[in-house]
Amino acid sequence: MKPKRTLHCTSTHASVSSRSVAIISALPLLLWGSLTPAETRGYVISWFATATNNPDFVSNCPRAALDPDRVKFVAKGRAVGGEEQQRRDRALVDGKPVPALAYPDAVVQDPSSEYEPVAGAYAYGFDLGGPPASKFIDPDTHEKVDNQLWRALGCNFIFQATPPRAPYFQEEAWMNFIDSSPGWSLRITGVDLTKDGPVTVTLDRTTRHLERNALGGVRGDVTYIVDPSPRSHNVLSGEINNGILTIKPSYIYLEGDMTWYAAIDLKGAHMRIHSEPGKLVGYWGGYTDWHRWVYQCTSRPGSNCDGVGFYRALEKFADADPDPVTGQNRLISTTWRMEAVPAYLASEDGSILAIASSAGLGGAVHAATVAVDPTAH
Repeated sequence: MKPKRTLHCTSTHASVSSRSVAIISALPLLLWGSLTPAETRGYVISWFATATNNPDFVSNCPRAALDPDRVKFVAKGRAVGGEEQQRRDRALVDGKPVPALAYPDAVVQDPSSEYEPVAGAYAYGFDLGGPPASKFIDPDTHEKVDNQLWRALGCNFIFQATPPRAPYFQEEAWMNFIDSSPGWSLRITGVDLTKDGPVTVTLDRTTRHLERNALGGVRGDVTYIVDPSPRSHNVLSGEINNGILTIKPSYIYLEGDMTWYAAIDLKGAHMRIHSEPGKLVGYWGGYTDWHRWVYQCTSRPGSNCDGVGFYRALEKFADADPDPVTGQNRLISTTWRMEAVPAYLASEDGSILAIASSAGLGGAVHAATVAVDPTAH
């Protein structure tokens, strides 16, 4: 065995050596700190609804434009003797009458009750790889996109809503339950969010409901606790480019407690988000289970939501994930429009997870878009 070597040094050398060791020991921490994200901004979703696009109703829905009452008649029945009659849906199972809303696929379909599909060229969305013949053109990106839910239902009169209005039944659910249901939080993490570059987007629920401002909207700069449950925890890889945040296609699941927003379940999910004064505005798109979507109309019909009609329209235009037995597509391409306001986000133990900031993503703040509602008079 080699004898142990004993090192001797003066106090000066020892002092220098200890400083050197301290510096060398600190280098990994300094390097690690320079590589880790330096900024996380927090937000809560303040507005969420099916992305509508109504620039020209005549181009979108030429049949309905010729007969303005046609879509209402589809949902409510045609006028008889000057009075509008409620449509009576009949469903048969094994030759016996059953409740139409409980068995919408068994309804004896009246061809005149079918919704007119959107014929116009434009709809918000993303290229999900669908067939070219069914593509729309996105009004913002001018790219070809998939959004068959809009094609199926966009001519229905309750979808003639232009932001900041939402389709009535969705707006009603959102405004009625926002005071009691947990919210959805959004975190954006990057080295420097005032510049373009890679980011991480994290979605979670909050443990309590959102706070309103004096105008009835969602108040910004409030602190919320993030729900630690993994059920609605989503971590997505993204990038900011020219002030626009996008993500790599992924899967998004957010549990909800509202009658309409029981859950957001998007497969092959995309995002496109930008900053406007005081908020984020953007779109989420992907494939969703059309049965889940239409369930809210068949389970709690109301607010001009035609459960049977919507069921048939979505069944017809569903465009992904065919059932191996029946061949019927189980998913439909769709797009949601969202807004989010800055919020402080914290964990249950009080640790700050994100700060509230109105600074623009990538240093860019886009002017607020003012859409023209063609149904307004």
